Amino acid sequence: MKKMFYKKTKILLLLLISFFVFVPAGYCNDAEESALLTILQYAKNEKQEKKANFKLLQYYMREKNYESAITIGNQLLNSKLSKKQKYNVYYDLSNAYLLSDKPEKALEIGQEAQYLYPKKIETKLLLGNIYKNNSLNELAIVKYKECLDIDDDNLEALTNLGNIYNFQENYKASLEYFEKAQTEAIKDKTDLSVDDYINMAISAKEIGRRDQAQAILESINQKNKKASLLLVSIYHSKQEYDKAIDILKPFVYRNETDIEIYCNLAQIYLLSNKFNEAKDLLLYFKSKNKQNEAI
Repeated sequence: MKKMFYKKTKILLLLLISFFVFVPAGYCNDAEESALLTILQYAKNEKQEKKANFKLLQYYMREKNYESAITIGNQLLNSKLSKKQKYNVYYDLSNAYLLSDKPEKALEIGQEAQYLYPKKIETKLLLGNIYKNNSLNELAIVKYKECLDIDDDNLEALTNLGNIYNFQENYKASLEYFEKAQTEAIKDKTDLSVDDYINMAISAKEIGRRDQAQAILESINQKNKKASLLLVSIYHSKQEYDKAIDILKPFVYRNETDIEIYCNLAQIYLLSNKFNEAKDLLLYFKSKNKQNEAI
């Protein structure tokens, strides 16, 4: 009887695996979850159950199903785990709490992970992110600098420090960290984010390095409003009006009208003695926004 049960179980698992392999792409995620849950259901002992739960935890984290990940993670913590296994659960669980907007639990569990392996950079970065996301910037700075004590080229720690110091208006320190981050990004054949470049440019501009700020903003290929307006302000200060106009033109005469864009471009047109262009622009804006006055 027992032999027959195991044989049926094996056949069922083989059928699930076959279904998962040949199922259309739209159903892959559901099929994978079903297969993992079935493996868990038919686990013969605690070891197999634990292995199945670890796979489920990884699946839910990958699929950003953080509530389910939290449930599985807490179940695993109630079982007998090695030090490494417990650390992995704590780390994933802390991330799941952080991404579920539960910062207190994220911090509590993250500190448990750090206690097990005090020198792991990934945990220091996680704790730094928890502090940063909750405006505890001084504590975040400590954690990111601890990362750099272990690996002074860590790109995530460098960019986070650059952003925090930019927010605190310590522009000199901000620019130093961003420049080092950019150097490391080039070495790694990767790139900083648009927001990183914008904050880097702001820091350069605020300490008087206007040409450097301009070069940074000109290197951003995406049509980003904040970057464009910042670059326009630099061109404006240099009286390079044609360049400023070229930057803003792609944003106008579209279905969506942004008063900041339209007013800046109208001002540049007026400074360039392009009065008809300014009038047409503002009349167009007025026709699309009858409740606003663009002056």
